[in-house]
Amino acid sequence: FIRVLVEIGFLDDTAQETLAQNQPWKEATKTIVGASSSSAADLEKAILAKATFDSPEDQQRILGGLRWIGLFSDEQTIARGNPLDTLCATLEKKMQFEEGERDLVMLQHKFVIEHKSGERETRTSTLVEYGDPAGYSAMAKLVGVPCAVAVKQVLNGTLAEKGVLAPMTSKINNPLMKELKEKYGISMVEKT
Repeated sequence: FIRVLVEIGFLDDTAQETLAQNQPWKEATKTIVGASSSSAADLEKAILAKATFDSPEDQQRILGGLRWIGLFSDEQTIARGNPLDTLCATLEKKMQFEEGERDLVMLQHKFVIEHKSGERETRTSTLVEYGDPAGYSAMAKLVGVPCAVAVKQVLNGTLAEKGVLAPMTSKINNPLMKELKEKYGISMVEKT
């Protein structure tokens, strides 16, 4: 989906005078994709000429997503001067949590290990985190808390190395993962 948005010009942050004013989305889409008119058929034709799809099913799914956003509609844009920011303003409006809704973040790493004996083993490491409808989203928690814990550990001397550090050694990882799990319930579940 994101690749198609790039290919058709919606992730471009170059200023476009025509996007400085609110207008029907179908007119903005016509300008952005270079369609001959703002009819749904011409917009789709221009998109199909610019974008690549992995399959016919993928094409239909993505076109359905573009329709859901409202890119072929009479709905007014929230003008921000360029395609990216104008699209983001609409997405922010459409994708706000409703009362009681929450987000879900799921991360899974899958490792296929081949031992010297030739035996193969698959290990997965999975994290599932739900947001709190009355508090932080899962995304905010999983971005902010690890960063805050790392800063705290630098300040209190737990992490004493200098410079830009990647969490690739047990000296860095272990104290971070221990505190994240014990104090904040953030951890990966590993299975073989």
